[in-house]
Amino acid sequence: MLTAQTFRFLAGPQGRATLARLATLDLGDAQTLPLLARLRRDLPADLAAAALTLARLRVRAAAKFSRAEAMFFTADALEQASGETVSAWRARRFAEGGYVRLADLACGIGGDALALAALPGVRVAGLDCDPLRLALARANLAAYGRAADWVRADLTDPPPLSGVRAAFFDPARRADGRRLFSVRDYVPPLDVIRRWRFDALAVKLAPGVALEELVSYTRAGAGAEFVSVGGELKEAVLWSGELGFAGRCASRADAGETLWPLGAPPPPLSAPRAYLVEPDPAIIRAGLLGELAAHLGVALYRLDESIAYLTGDAPPRSGWARTWTVLAWMPFQLKRLRAALRERGIGRVTVKKRGSPLSPEDAIRLLKLDGDGEEAVVVLTQVAGRHSALICTRDETPPTGN
Repeated sequence: MLTAQTFRFLAGPQGRATLARLATLDLGDAQTLPLLARLRRDLPADLAAAALTLARLRVRAAAKFSRAEAMFFTADALEQASGETVSAWRARRFAEGGYVRLADLACGIGGDALALAALPGVRVAGLDCDPLRLALARANLAAYGRAADWVRADLTDPPPLSGVRAAFFDPARRADGRRLFSVRDYVPPLDVIRRWRFDALAVKLAPGVALEELVSYTRAGAGAEFVSVGGELKEAVLWSGELGFAGRCASRADAGETLWPLGAPPPPLSAPRAYLVEPDPAIIRAGLLGELAAHLGVALYRLDESIAYLTGDAPPRSGWARTWTVLAWMPFQLKRLRAALRERGIGRVTVKKRGSPLSPEDAIRLLKLDGDGEEAVVVLTQVAGRHSALICTRDETPPTGN
């Protein structure tokens, strides 16, 4: 466990030297005992354990931070922190608003303060109730050559700020190692923002946030943004005040593109056609299937009223969707599906599901394929309310453009 004492050691000359040595070694789980034994030749047990834990967290953090090898983390704080791509995408909206003083509320290890402090001519204040996390945030911004003002504050009270018009708020969504799913259980709970007076406020939410819990905020003018990176849904953001908007939007942070709500009706229903289309998960969470069809400029149809898979006669070549060629489809029946695969010389499958009670692992086991021959994708889903199976090509249609 990282404490103020162990952090001071790790941030000092001996600690940094220890971490530099660990960075050159195999840090796999199988090496835990040998590594600890080696570290304990020179360090007390608590410092040895803290050094090994941080070294491993830095490896994990490399997926989020370009200078992870020089940063400081706790496991929970790293889990909650946004990566650089998402933080920079979010900071761009504050820059477009022209705000010169920004606050990062519940700043944690400083991941978002990093992005905000990179904006030209902007001064950032980072607030947190935990002095250790403030120390980590300070060190992490220093690793990038950036700085902020750091304030210890209990955010259940109005933030002790003056002249700050815009803020980003990242409430804790984990406690005692478990996820907190309701915004009422966040720490502090989401309704604390009702006491604050900012011209613009963005709040990071879990990507699976219950939309009904946001109704009172959206009725007051806030908009919900769902953000993906590399086809993976990363987070939701509630934007209010001057940066608020009506409805829900979807963004691909890595592509720098947003699809805004236009009130487009959902696509009509159809049986599977030549292509199966899986929208980006941000599109699905934002409920923008009609807007996606309009954006792509191709005729798309829903397979089922409750399922987000789409189908069409032409492949929509776009980063907003993944596309597979449909070879065959049928109401789900295990024996029939197995026979259809064998008739096509398919001996290996990847199974995808949406709205199916059968797990991909169980489906592969029950199909009892021999592993020889071609490979395909089997999609288990609903078609007009009926459990169905689609056999698709292994390779998805490569997206081009946006």
